[in-house]
Amino acid sequence: MSASHATDNSLTVVIPTYNRSPELARALDSLVVQTDPDFDVIVCDDGSTEDIAVVTQAYTDRLRLQLVRIDNSGGPARPRNVAVAAARARWISFLDSDDWWTPQRMARVRASLINGTDIVYHQLKVHRADASSGEKPAHGSLLGGPFRSTDPLTHMIRFGNPLPTSATTVRRELMIEIGGFDESRDLVSVEDFDAWLRLACRGATMSLIPEPLGSYWVGADQISTFGPRQYALQGNLFRRQLELLPPAYRALAQSNFSYLLGSYALDLALPGASEHFQHVSLAQEPWRWLKARAKLWRAQYRPSGSR
Repeated sequence: MSASHATDNSLTVVIPTYNRSPELARALDSLVVQTDPDFDVIVCDDGSTEDIAVVTQAYTDRLRLQLVRIDNSGGPARPRNVAVAAARARWISFLDSDDWWTPQRMARVRASLINGTDIVYHQLKVHRADASSGEKPAHGSLLGGPFRSTDPLTHMIRFGNPLPTSATTVRRELMIEIGGFDESRDLVSVEDFDAWLRLACRGATMSLIPEPLGSYWVGADQISTFGPRQYALQGNLFRRQLELLPPAYRALAQSNFSYLLGSYALDLALPGASEHFQHVSLAQEPWRWLKARAKLWRAQYRPSGSR
């Protein structure tokens, strides 16, 4: 164990991967050039059919890197959890294998770990394989933003997830306390938001570095690309959270989750929007109650074939 691991700002970078050897190499390249090189790296191979060891071996003389291989689990939750369990640093920085960081990233994050916060996150710049795509998030846009409420849980209920996983650093002990990321198949690609919500329920404090210190890659095979499957996963997440949230938040959550699911259904031209919007509360969210009805009206009178 190095001397840095005796301090409160020791860091381990956790990278789950399934195939994507070129993307993993790009992520590791971004770690090699960090201006603050004092961190460990654990790559957890989720049963790849590619030889991930060949990729990681090229970095063992430049990074304090450990490769762990597990049987394929079908998503990033289990490999992240296995790597967190293997880590010894106090802080865990999550990096997906197809994302990468700027050279100053680790230094900026480490400098922000002294203010007593439990979670530090920053912005990511979106890079799309098809830069001309009109899909969201748009190429060149930023992910991650400030909380619009002094209570992180209220913000996440009303506005969604502000913490991109590849921008997030968490106290390891907190991830252990909540049992890590949920490994259920019905939460694949939304397990990160589920974890942040559970941490917020425990009162975890969260701090934003308002800078794009990394890049978020959107390729053609992205599991989080928004579509009918992602809509269903969001529904799974919201139903789970309605059971887990403290009672004082449930009415607000029911209203806002219903608004979001109704909006998603309209955007994807799926049935069920009006049923979701029926649960948007006029008392809880009068503005969203009005917006829901306006959206339904526009959808009803939208000319055939238009969006």
